Amino acid sequence: MLSSSGTRWTPPYEEVRKNLQIRSKQVAPELQDQADQRFRTYMALFRGIGLLYEESGALESTDIGRSLLDLLNEQYQRIDDFSQQVYGTYRAQLAQMVAPSLARYQLANPLTRDSYPPGTDIRPLLAIWRAMRKLDNKLHWEEMGRCLTTCLKESEIDPAIAKIADARTQAGYDPNDTVIMDRFLGPRRPDKGANQSDRLDTWFSRAAFKNLLLEYRDRPDGYRYLNPEFIPLIDDTIEASSAPRQFEDRGEYVRWLGKMPEKPTLVLAQSDDKFRNLIVEKCRRYGDRQIVALVGPAGTGKTRVAQEVAMALSEGDITRILTVQFHAAFTYEEFVGGLAPSDGGGFEPSPGALIQINESALASPDKTHVLIVDELSRADVANVLGELLTYIEYRNRPFLVPGLNKRVSIAPNLVIIATMNPADRSVINMDDALVRRLRQIEIPPSRDALEAILTESGMANDLRGQVVQWFEGLPADAPFGHGLFVGMRDEHDLHDLWNESLRYFLRRGGITTYPNPEKIENGYVWRNATYNGATKEEM
Repeated sequence: MLSSSGTRWTPPYEEVRKNLQIRSKQVAPELQDQADQRFRTYMALFRGIGLLYEESGALESTDIGRSLLDLLNEQYQRIDDFSQQVYGTYRAQLAQMVAPSLARYQLANPLTRDSYPPGTDIRPLLAIWRAMRKLDNKLHWEEMGRCLTTCLKESEIDPAIAKIADARTQAGYDPNDTVIMDRFLGPRRPDKGANQSDRLDTWFSRAAFKNLLLEYRDRPDGYRYLNPEFIPLIDDTIEASSAPRQFEDRGEYVRWLGKMPEKPTLVLAQSDDKFRNLIVEKCRRYGDRQIVALVGPAGTGKTRVAQEVAMALSEGDITRILTVQFHAAFTYEEFVGGLAPSDGGGFEPSPGALIQINESALASPDKTHVLIVDELSRADVANVLGELLTYIEYRNRPFLVPGLNKRVSIAPNLVIIATMNPADRSVINMDDALVRRLRQIEIPPSRDALEAILTESGMANDLRGQVVQWFEGLPADAPFGHGLFVGMRDEHDLHDLWNESLRYFLRRGGITTYPNPEKIENGYVWRNATYNGATKEEM
């Protein structure tokens, strides 16, 4: 449809059919009407999310529509062995492109045929994201249909979310049981009958941009979940969202809806395809017996690279990827499995993250599954992994998980990718048994990535050159990377970055934590008070 921009938009849409390579044939009038209606249905969807609009009887693309077409055309031209890995890279760009447009979508708008009372200002897709972020990143269609669909104003969203949160704390709460839902949340509003789930799934699909921002719909608990990969983007979009606007003209509304975001697209660390392809190849060679660990200081994009590699290995299927973040209190029971409190009191066996993704991998032995362990070095790794140190290497040996009372074998098609910061004190304490089972790949600070970040942020050429020169002169063990410079535009931003972030990598509470901090401080002239706001006033 995007490639048909500029063609005539009148039934039976012959020019569009030709572009889509759909063969025209003689059919009964009612069948032709059905086929034409399908075109109009898709057009309504694409128009509603800010990609296409009709003007003077012709299709026209918005800014996002044209950029999306260019992005997809570039993607389709990539036919090398790692095409899915390239797709994973572009997913991030795609999400950053469309999220602001989805957030702007208004229920009451010039395109809708429905009438709403005066004062209706809700943005339904943004409301879904807000609800999911406050409700453990998940939402059931029954919850949405009984609470969120009653909201027509922005001021009504938070009380609706609070009602769902309170209901979830009640004993016996089950969103898949309509009788229980009637008791806790009241009737569906408006009541559309048995097929209301289809209508609400449509809203979920829009909020997900199909299955980009939300996960696929095959979790057994019936909830839709935010895609962990894009939660930071969702948070930024929610925070940056402006007040709704009123429009009378359809074209003006769609062009505003499809306006490209002004916020610069984040540049991914180590964006060179060959670098990512190298890690993918390492995972394919060693992932059936070792943990592939991406090692580097804060801000080098280790987590992002891990996600992109996981997307390549899983062929873009996010249902075959699970991410868990270690921390100081993380336990063996959370990672592998053990006894956990049950709703009715007492304890019951509860599989951990590893067992969950491992069972999926065992059920599909011909497909690679990936477990991402973010911040591996922040936990007591020896206690969290336990006997897994042996069985990650020897996949054909089953072992007993006492809390689950079952024997488990680690699937050979399960790849474990970890991220580590070498500055974490626990890295020093890792024993040899763990180290020999890690295939460590360094993710260093990148001069090229920094320059691209500063360019996208709009930093002036001269200043950008000075910052890049200072960055190139940093010692090899500098405790931070290029990612911390996202959004830096001028000397005032650089001043704030130092005083609010960078200096704490060198000294904390008056104690020097990095040897010879002068090696990093020297040359960073923007830390001086001279740059505290002066530049912005001049600009």
